[in-house]
Amino acid sequence: MRFNPARNFDYSVETSVAVVNRNLGQVDLNILQDDDQAIVVDTGKIKVEIQLQPYRILVYRGNQLINADQPGKNLVYIPGKEVIANFKVYPGGARYFGFGEKAGEKLLKNEYTLTFFNFDNYIYSTGPIPANNGGGPLNPSEALYCSVPLLMENNPTPQGDYAGAPYSYGLFFDNPAQSYINIGTNDYSDMTGKYYFGALYGDMDYYFMAGDDTAEVIQQYTALTGRPPMPPKYVFGYHQGCYGYYSRDILEGVANAFRDARIPIDGLHIDVDFQDNYRTFTSSEKKFPDVAGMMAQLHENGFKCSTNITPLLTDNEYDENGNKAPYTQRDALLSINPTPGLIYDTLAGQGPNPNLYQGQVSYGTNNGNNPYLAYPPIQQGDGYALNAYGNYPDFGRADVRQVWGAQYSHLLKEVGMDMIWQDMTCPAIAPSGDSPYKTFPLAIETNNGTAYVPNAQMHNAYVLMLLRATWEGINILRPDKRNFIIARGGYAGMQRYAGLWTGDSASSWDFLRINIPEVLNLGLSGIPISGCDIGGFATGDGTTSKAEIVGDKFKDAKVVGGITDYELLTRWMTLGSFLPWYRNHYDGYNKQFQEPYAYGEPVPTNCRKFVELRYRMLQLYYDAMYQATQTGLPIARALFLNDPQDPRVYDYLDDQFFIGRDFLVAPITQPGSGNPPVATRSVYLPAGSQWYAFKDNQNPLDAPVEGGTLIDSWVAALDQAPIYVRAGAILPFRELEQYVGELSENPLTFNIYPGQDSTYSLYQDDGVTTQAELHQTYRLTELSHQGIPGGQNIRVRRVFDQYTPPEKFYYIALLGTRAPSSVKLGNTALPNVGSPDSLAASQSNAYYWNESIQITFIKVFDTQPDLTVTAMYQ
Repeated sequence: MRFNPARNFDYSVETSVAVVNRNLGQVDLNILQDDDQAIVVDTGKIKVEIQLQPYRILVYRGNQLINADQPGKNLVYIPGKEVIANFKVYPGGARYFGFGEKAGEKLLKNEYTLTFFNFDNYIYSTGPIPANNGGGPLNPSEALYCSVPLLMENNPTPQGDYAGAPYSYGLFFDNPAQSYINIGTNDYSDMTGKYYFGALYGDMDYYFMAGDDTAEVIQQYTALTGRPPMPPKYVFGYHQGCYGYYSRDILEGVANAFRDARIPIDGLHIDVDFQDNYRTFTSSEKKFPDVAGMMAQLHENGFKCSTNITPLLTDNEYDENGNKAPYTQRDALLSINPTPGLIYDTLAGQGPNPNLYQGQVSYGTNNGNNPYLAYPPIQQGDGYALNAYGNYPDFGRADVRQVWGAQYSHLLKEVGMDMIWQDMTCPAIAPSGDSPYKTFPLAIETNNGTAYVPNAQMHNAYVLMLLRATWEGINILRPDKRNFIIARGGYAGMQRYAGLWTGDSASSWDFLRINIPEVLNLGLSGIPISGCDIGGFATGDGTTSKAEIVGDKFKDAKVVGGITDYELLTRWMTLGSFLPWYRNHYDGYNKQFQEPYAYGEPVPTNCRKFVELRYRMLQLYYDAMYQATQTGLPIARALFLNDPQDPRVYDYLDDQFFIGRDFLVAPITQPGSGNPPVATRSVYLPAGSQWYAFKDNQNPLDAPVEGGTLIDSWVAALDQAPIYVRAGAILPFRELEQYVGELSENPLTFNIYPGQDSTYSLYQDDGVTTQAELHQTYRLTELSHQGIPGGQNIRVRRVFDQYTPPEKFYYIALLGTRAPSSVKLGNTALPNVGSPDSLAASQSNAYYWNESIQITFIKVFDTQPDLTVTAMYQ
């Protein structure tokens, strides 16, 4: 549905940067009515009634009403203005979610007003909010860094005019201006029984997607806006970042400390400290001498690195040594003919301005712990400013995107950087008279892809065009290797180019609590890879002491204090180990440390336990990611996504979730009591399945728990978190690595839980190159198990087979079993070799039964494309 109140509006001009495919399937359109009262059309899936006297749209699934404009006033606008909105009915029983990146400890956003305006919202406390609202992480009304105006409604118990079967739909409001969604909250007017969505500028342009359940809606939305590519496998490892890894010595010290502590890690993330005097795309030879050699050594030790790239191109003519020096990357943008590629200070309605727009980025203050000063040094209090002034590319232009992408050449080809950290994407600009909203002046003219318009009309699209420019550029520069971008902002469709981290959090239990609903809603909004700054980027009420600078300032001084409470850090490291993006990142100018190895025991041991679990179950994330590339379904899933048949799950959405289909986690998000602290929480197990407490193959399974059970007193020490596995699940695990790719061969173990018959799709490729995408060099295997009288059949069948994994064999683990009377592969009986060592050493198919943990382990050499293993029990 698209409408613009302007006279003679040209609907043939399409400016959407979010939508890539409007062909969502065959439609057999049947016009049921077309007169002066109404137009009614049936698509085969839905029936749309457009009432004309007065105007109103209603949508039916069969004869069941599932969506309706508010009677009377619904599509509203002010003549001569651009503001526009649509009011719809908020029916009884409806639950609302999605909305992209939103704060708040509740997944559902019923009775909230939401603002969509990409905004540098430091510690979620500075954004525009409605009157009489307080800011902070518990209020979802604040604008954040990423805007996805996607509303989803589930109604598990439709009532009144909507009575009938449960339904789901999505409504994507494709407008990149500042927009709003109000779900029945009376902030400015009586919103009882209704919701609205609208924007200050632009079109009323929305897509309605109906489904029997949420999964169907997500599939339609991601078909519309695009699905993500398969990232490098190391993306799902553990990552460590710090604003304050300002030298080679510090960075290499962190790398060595992780390896010495035996805490698995893949990613190291180097902030703007890496640059030569805040020159984007550069590296500092003073702080990181022989940077290519440094990177080669880190690669040898299993590390993959990113550095921070902002859209700012500084206009400072000096390098880090105080010399006037060329800035070739900025010069490349300025040299674009016939018009330079940077944004001019031209305001709407004021005519062309020959001067470039200049903004400032503030990175805080160096109070003395960093001896390397920017040039020229600028005094700021007792320290020196960490900031830069400069100009910004006009990413709506294809020629600008192309030149921007080419500027990554030094970092990728000469330095050897592995991934890109796209920061300050709003773009974040220090407040000034022109930029009171910490971003571009709203009247500044920028290119939206087809024309120059005030930034206010396309503000949220700027970051998407930036990400596109980066993504296309790095893939041209490095076409054979899988690339990855982790971004701080985005708009609908960003999943085509990048994952998202949720910005500058603070060290507090409130920020820990919002991680789960925030990441789950991002996944429901088509963005499968997201996570938070584990431990909090900034200090907060979970910080144990005030930071101070100790030592000879700007020489050998260090930050002391500002440390995140050990209980909070441990619980956050635990929760984060289950989120798709797992990075601990902090402000080293105001915190002494946040790396888990830097704490005293038992913090390293407790954190190591869950990092190790993450690495052993990494295949589960990889398989869920492959599913996201095919269907759009997220990795981390809200309960109703996997168990829509159980209406009770809506009462337990905020602090427990699934990884994939069958692995349910319920992390601790509240402080415990005692010394050491112990926490107690409830866990709900969805109806329709039985559930096993996860034992990690260290102990026998307990008896299964019936679905629909609420376990109201699960007691968790600091090294524990409630985890349950659906009966009948198949979970692929690997052996422990200190980094992805450490072992040249790392065999899989398929853990098959007792219970109902089930299937599992396993995806395998080399995890590094683009061979799978370009040449279909991958393997897709369907694993299934079926109960038979007296035993169990397990089938392993390759359904697509153009990749050969390096592992020569795999294991099948049948949990909760007695000693088998026989195990066969096809018609061939397998020998019982009696012990784990003998099974590991066996050069042929074999099995053994572990009496202490009640598991049958079967070793199968990977030589057959389709095989069946049969285990029989006396």
